[in-house]
Amino acid sequence: MNTTESNTRINDIEFKLQYQEDIIETLNIALSKQQREIMLLEEKLALVVKLVESYRSQLSVNDNEPPPHY
Repeated sequence: MNTTESNTRINDIEFKLQYQEDIIETLNIALSKQQREIMLLEEKLALVVKLVESYRSQLSVNDNEPPPHY
């Protein structure tokens, strides 16, 4: 292998490495964004669960009362 071929191969490898580093950084940014979105959705889901449980407990208390049309 001569110097020109070696330089070409090295340049190709450097190009591929830079491309991989760029892709990894892009994926890292996307993953971080998704993790923040998941955490926000988990917080919202926990709030919805609390609201539903609260609503259910109010319904069970009202089950013992006669309906208003009696």
